[in-house]
Amino acid sequence: MTLAEKLALVVLVTCACAVVSTASPLDPDRYFLVEAEPRAQPEDYRLNDDVWPTHYDIEIKPYLEQEGNKAQFTFDGSAKITVSTQKQNVMQIKLHMARMDISAWSVTRKSDNTIIPTLPQTYDQETQILTLPLSSALQANVEYVLSFTYVGNMDDDMHGFYRSYYWEDGVKVWMGSTQFQQTHARRAFPCFDEPRFKATFQLKINHKTQYNVYSNTAIVGTAVAEVGRTLTTFGVTPSMSSYLIAFIVAPYQINDRDGMGILARPQAQNQTQYSLDVGIKLLKALDEWIDYPYASMPAMTRMYMAAVPDFSAGAMENWGLLTYREANILYRSDDSTSMQQQRIATVISHEIAHQWFGDLVTCEWWDVAWLNEGFARYYEYYATALVETNWDFEDQFVVAQLQSVMQMDSLRSTHPMTHPVYTQAESSAIFDSITYNKGAVVLRMMEHYLTTETFKTALRAYIKDRAFKTTRPEDLFSALNRYDPNARSYMEPWTVQPGYPLVTVTSHDTGFTITQKRFLVNEPDHNEQTAWPLPITFATKASEFSITRPAFYTGMTFEIPMQGASDVEYFILNNQQVGYYRVNYDAILWGKISKALHSEGFGGIHVLNRAQIVDDLFNLARGDVVPYGTALEILEYLKEETEYAPWLAAVNGLTTLSRRIHADDEKLFAAHILDIFSKAYDIVKFQAPTATERRIFTYMRQYVLQWACNYGHEECSKAAVAEFHRYHQNPSVKVHPDLRQVVYCEGIRKGSMEEFEFLWNQYLTTNMATEQLLILQGLGCASSSELITIMLDAITSPHVRSQDKSNAFTYVINNLYTLPHISRYLQQNHANWAASHGSYANVASAFNNVLARLKSDSERDVISAFIESNKNILGQAAYDSIKTGLEDYETNKQFTLRNRDEIHEFLDNKINGGAATILANVSMIVGLLMLVLAR
Repeated sequence: MTLAEKLALVVLVTCACAVVSTASPLDPDRYFLVEAEPRAQPEDYRLNDDVWPTHYDIEIKPYLEQEGNKAQFTFDGSAKITVSTQKQNVMQIKLHMARMDISAWSVTRKSDNTIIPTLPQTYDQETQILTLPLSSALQANVEYVLSFTYVGNMDDDMHGFYRSYYWEDGVKVWMGSTQFQQTHARRAFPCFDEPRFKATFQLKINHKTQYNVYSNTAIVGTAVAEVGRTLTTFGVTPSMSSYLIAFIVAPYQINDRDGMGILARPQAQNQTQYSLDVGIKLLKALDEWIDYPYASMPAMTRMYMAAVPDFSAGAMENWGLLTYREANILYRSDDSTSMQQQRIATVISHEIAHQWFGDLVTCEWWDVAWLNEGFARYYEYYATALVETNWDFEDQFVVAQLQSVMQMDSLRSTHPMTHPVYTQAESSAIFDSITYNKGAVVLRMMEHYLTTETFKTALRAYIKDRAFKTTRPEDLFSALNRYDPNARSYMEPWTVQPGYPLVTVTSHDTGFTITQKRFLVNEPDHNEQTAWPLPITFATKASEFSITRPAFYTGMTFEIPMQGASDVEYFILNNQQVGYYRVNYDAILWGKISKALHSEGFGGIHVLNRAQIVDDLFNLARGDVVPYGTALEILEYLKEETEYAPWLAAVNGLTTLSRRIHADDEKLFAAHILDIFSKAYDIVKFQAPTATERRIFTYMRQYVLQWACNYGHEECSKAAVAEFHRYHQNPSVKVHPDLRQVVYCEGIRKGSMEEFEFLWNQYLTTNMATEQLLILQGLGCASSSELITIMLDAITSPHVRSQDKSNAFTYVINNLYTLPHISRYLQQNHANWAASHGSYANVASAFNNVLARLKSDSERDVISAFIESNKNILGQAAYDSIKTGLEDYETNKQFTLRNRDEIHEFLDNKINGGAATILANVSMIVGLLMLVLAR
């Protein structure tokens, strides 16, 4: 049986099982589809504040195999919740529960165990709120105990207390783990499942003796529960939110030292040393930076970090028991790339930072989740930099965080950092790049304004003030205002207003006029009057780029006076891109900047401002602010660029542009790519990293080789294919991890079924999650219809875990050759895709990803006809989503047609017009920009 036949059989069996099983309901959080209108009033999704919990006693008894009349993947549970009220006439108690059957419940007065008479409970399936009516009112300031006995489900959707597995010597080993953020603790035990309801917890787990169990706190006792079972009791937690509880039931092993331990399946223990080493260093660094030692928090006597085979999030900050996808914590230098190592270090830093920003001090509700996630994303870079000191995190932050979030934040569909949420789907959706990236960017901006030492002092005070409590933005602003009375007025507008400004600089003899206007990439002529306090720095020579402490200016327009303004070499705003805004210049200033960029040493322009200029030009052209011809002429300077940050900004801009290049211009565009990357390729060379090269130079090589090979660089392709063939012939000698992405991709692109089957077998047999991701990237480069079909079959099969299916599909769809084949596959296999991925919401997402990259009207028409004839199967929500994707296709097409002539003229002149016309002189750039300013 061939590989294709095997995968087809697996897919058929999988989908058949999915159709007839009684698996748990689909979780909409996992899919990329706008939720339908809420089926309840927004306020009905929130608990009232009548009753507050103070302590939980929870006992869980999981069944990872059938035991008597106990079904596999269920668990028995009991919960006792101590509650009280400060109000009069409280006649009912509201709390959450989901996916469980409660067999008994009661309310007793704690002091004397008096039973409080109750009425039949009610349950709202939509809001997941359980209402317990009482026959008589609760007394104020008296403690009561809510008792529940119930049966829960260990589903396979990676939420709540769920089941996962790994293979050991060909045997499937089942285990249980948890993921409760944002609203899934209620699937493990009845609870007040909102962050504001902090309480202490004591957990007991009744487990098969051959399993080990772990939770937030240390084990304080064990006892024989029954034959073959142990009852393990954990210490009482600090006062904390329900979403931070965690427990694992698995035959794991531990690598521990100095109060920290890495938990993993036995075969992965050889991949835990780096995480342990860097985790210890990061915890110490953050202890000192925040000046509130982790060990001083009650019951936090140690920190465990667990590698979980199936995990919906990247990682989770459960207090004292951090959980991770395997690829985000397991590392070996001979099988993981440099970038994967950095990913592991920064994710660990992120989760450890949450022990203060999130666990000790917790956002009051998810509408201000940035108070958790913005800080954690900030520390990903600036705490890891304290430990891994040579990785140039400042350079990386600007492009990877600030510039990337600007893409989403330039659309009407964006939202402010502080933004109302009510439903489960809304609570999940708020965990996006606005909450994470923009949150971190605004914090960095305030750090530069306040100075690092003042910023640190203020945050230390904030943590001490709010310890074991919840927090709102006002609490943070109040802490900052103690050290600068303007802090709140400068910071708050960035958190409550969506978007960011485009700042336009106009020069005159005595200075510069600055104006601001919200940047909406698809609406350059809008009349919105939103204004922000602008953090202004500027440079007219190399030495001034180090000045990053801004002065804030308010108003739509203001002046920066300067004697001899017309004589400066250049005027560049926003030193090292500390401020969160784009900058456009008048024609004269763009001309000066272009001249400097094309001069020796780039005129002393700081590397981060070069990255800023690259990113701004691509996006100002995209937004019809600067002509594409002008932008591309200035960006010809990239042929001499040797630094990572500007190249990463360029790769991001070129990726977007490549999807909008007219189909008839793709050969010209390929020649353009090979030209601007030619010197960079000669610098990085097709070789493994040297021991002395900068880490970001290694990252730059990966991008340069990828783009060179993708666009047909002959030397790159030959070297990659040769290395793949060598590996194919002798798999015991592996490809260097930092070359694998390009080697695997080019080997598959230029190879046949034989090469594909070889690499697929490596995927099935590797013990490294990081290696599996590299292989999936390589397999996604398949270039024949047959291999693309096999790859898509593989994605729908159980061989690719649910958490990896989205990434695997992205790898395939970024190979533009595959688009028609993917479209046909989805039309022919939509039922299989929906069953494998969870719902038709994911079918809609897949089609929309195709449409976002498609350049064929005929293929668009085929998709349109398909959804019309299958509307009832798709369902209204998926149908409407694909209809929106079709509208977006038309918008993208009009964009291509509108800009085609100018882009074509630039490419044609450059490629066919000879060397003399390749680089525009300054006067040409000025002339083009004058035309724009005159419009």
